[in-house]
Amino acid sequence: MTAAFLGLDDGGDRAQVQLLPLPYEGTVSYGGGTAQGPDAIWRASTQVELWDEELNFDLDSLSYHSAAALTARPDEKPGAYLARVRAAASDLHQSNGLVLGIGGEHSLTPPLVEAALAGKSTWSDLTIVQLDAHADLRASYEGTPHSHACAMRRLVERDAELLAIGIRSAERQEAEYGRANKRVKTFWAHQIEANENPLLQALEHLRGDIYLTIDIDALEVHLCPATGTPQPGGLGWWQTLRYLRTLLYRRSDIRLLGCDLVETAPSATTSVNEFVAARLLCKVLAYRFAP
Repeated sequence: MTAAFLGLDDGGDRAQVQLLPLPYEGTVSYGGGTAQGPDAIWRASTQVELWDEELNFDLDSLSYHSAAALTARPDEKPGAYLARVRAAASDLHQSNGLVLGIGGEHSLTPPLVEAALAGKSTWSDLTIVQLDAHADLRASYEGTPHSHACAMRRLVERDAELLAIGIRSAERQEAEYGRANKRVKTFWAHQIEANENPLLQALEHLRGDIYLTIDIDALEVHLCPATGTPQPGGLGWWQTLRYLRTLLYRRSDIRLLGCDLVETAPSATTSVNEFVAARLLCKVLAYRFAP
């Protein structure tokens, strides 16, 4: 990476926060640029203040390690690259720190979840919390089951529970699959806009093992204007933080196994995308680690 995360010294293999940059866009279907996302986020992070004003928490009280970026090889198939993602994430989990996968596109989530789960829990005991504009429940897309549009389907098929937040783009078959599967609970964006209390209650009542995946396009488009497939009607900044705080802050009854943030794409005309992503990562860390 061209910069150290948050501008801090690298804390090494035993750091509390293990960051895995994944500059991948092997199955993108509309706008590109997510392969440049991790490096842009690292640069933007150096401009984030180290004091969290909401929680009175110092981000530099944590130690951070940035692994080497895992780049795709020439002509590498998606399945082969994703297998390498799983291996790289598995290595980082040996540190017992919180592993954050930073993408890159959303196809990265299944191998990151597999690595987070290994030796710690079972699929049927795991809840995936997904913040996203898109359902990502397709069986296959553009000829591959490894597409970003299939990421959540692969996890539900393994028997994980899915709590999806902010969805506002899905084909009919995806929606029908989700409704028919008892392990899928979708809070559509229009439902949240009408009444967010059921979602807040669901987050408050979550227990056990959690994996958090955040697609930056869950947010309203002015917060992620260069993401690959932006969708209007997204979550606001403070709204998103309210959900993350409810899920993560002072929650001894849940165990966060891992997290990823995907689909950030830098733009030549704005730095909003990467700065919002960097700030959102820091809020996740503050909610997770602040006393």
